[in-house]
Parts: sequence; structure tokens; C-alpha cells
Amino acid sequence: MCIIAAKFFQDKGWVYAKNRDQNYVPTVSFHDMHDDKVGEILVMYDEDIAYQEGMNHDGLVIITTSLAPTISDEENKKDGDRIYKALHMDQDAAVKYLIDQKMTGYIFVGTPKRLILIEAARKDQGSGEYKSKVRVIPTNETVVCTNHGNYFSWAGFQYGVTENQDMWRKSSETRKKLAEKALKNANTPEEMLDALASRMDDDLQMNLFRVERKPRQMRTIFQWALVPYDDESIIRPIQTKMKLKVSHNKLKVQILDNKSLEKVYNGAIRHFAKIKVVDDKEYKTVVTENRVSLTFTEYLDIPNPL
Repeated sequence: MCIIAAKFFQDKGWVYAKNRDQNYVPTVSFHDMHDDKVGEILVMYDEDIAYQEGMNHDGLVIITTSLAPTISDEENKKDGDRIYKALHMDQDAAVKYLIDQKMTGYIFVGTPKRLILIEAARKDQGSGEYKSKVRVIPTNETVVCTNHGNYFSWAGFQYGVTENQDMWRKSSETRKKLAEKALKNANTPEEMLDALASRMDDDLQMNLFRVERKPRQMRTIFQWALVPYDDESIIRPIQTKMKLKVSHNKLKVQILDNKSLEKVYNGAIRHFAKIKVVDDKEYKTVVTENRVSLTFTEYLDIPNPL
């Protein structure tokens, strides 16, 4: 239940940003590896569900958000393996491959100069015919994708199926609108991430930056922006155990300070990631739990979890 967004800047081309959400505190790792064809590949790997995505040195970025109608329908390992293989290709070949593999979701397959958006899903609440739509996004459009279909109105979370889907659909619509509003004034990749961390709704499950208030609620575990023009990825860990070790030979990684979010959310982030710098190429996080963020009365007032 993530947000992905892309915005074109005159000095950098397309920049890609993501709030990655999970309903638990995961362990993610970032690593790079050499490839003879594309030079180098930087991958984010979620060790709990074996999902991965990232960028190659040829300037190709692949990131996604789900259009599965239920969380249990997500094909995390299969999708991660498909993305990893596609990152060894050029842009057009990657698009064809992901569609041939019948991968679902909103998929950004982008370079600094051209963003191709795939919207793909299966009909009949994820069990039916596979459908896909490919669109090249004009550079004057900022695009935001959450978890309900646009071209395929029947895709993703739907009203009237279950009570949970009603809540998930409301959250998806709200977060999309808030993200589109927040990104209008973002002028740098860092400002894109700051915008996506804004506190814009008092219900922190409807906010575009999500904070858990009960066990198994969705929370934004980290943010990252991928800037293929600069061969750079900008990562802000939030509620995740993180391991990062990269060579910085071709693809650079910048770790963005997360301390400002403690002030914005005033102690509400319960499992906050403390950044530990090992050296200029290796970072780790230690997750500490804030047990005094809510009074008992405040806890009782929390809306139902998503």
C-alpha cells in the first residue's frame, strides 16, 4: 500500500520517489552489483518478503505500487525477481518483459528523459483476465499512483466488497489527492520526500505518510528518491531495520536525516529507526520502540486499523 510519484525537473529530468508502506517492521538491505551490460545495479531488497526494485547505471529505474485487491494477493518474490531481471535490460525491453510476465500494479519504468507507466491488473478481484495499459507520461505532468485503478476502474481496492476494502480504498484515494497537492511546490528530490512526509490529515492512516497506532497497521517504513540523471538514490529510513553497503563506484547513495520527522509527528512514530554510520559506504539502523507516545485515552480514540 505504497505511494509512488514522479516529477520532471529541468536540471535533472525525471525524479522518482516512493513512500514504502508495510504493516510490520521489516528488514531491508540496499546493495549494488556490477553488470557487464548496464554497468551497475542498485537494489532495495526486503528480506521479509523477498521483494526488490531499484536502478541501473544506464539510468533505468523500476519501482512499483500494488493494485492487488487484497494484501495477501501480492506476488512479492515473483515481482521482485521480475524487476531484478528487467533491470538488466533497456527501457523498452524491460516494459515488454514485465507485461509478458503478466506483472500487475502501477509500474514506473523510467529514465531521466522518459517515463513509461504500466497500469496492470487482473479482473474479477484479481482472479480473472490480465489487462495492461502502457502510457508515456508528458514532462509537464506530475504523476502519483496509490492502490486503486485509474485506466482500469475495477482494479485495486474497491468499495462494496468488504469493510476492509472500503477503508483501504478511502485511504488510497485520500493519499493520492494529498500527494498530488504536496508535490506541487517540490523543487528538488529532497523536497519531494519532505512533501511526501507532510502531516496533512489528522487520521494518520489516511495521511500520505502513514504512522501505525495499533499492531499490524500500515506504516511508512522508509522513503527513497531515485535520480538517474545524477546516478543517485536518496534514502530516508523511518520504521525499518536497514542494512546498506554500497561501493559508490558508479551509483551513489545519500542517507537523508530522519530526525525532523520526530518533531513533525511528535512522538507518534513508535518504532523509529536510529541511523548508525559505519563509514561513508555503510549504514545501519537500530529500531527503538517509543512506548509513551500515546495516553490510554488517546489510544482508545484511534480509528479502526487498515
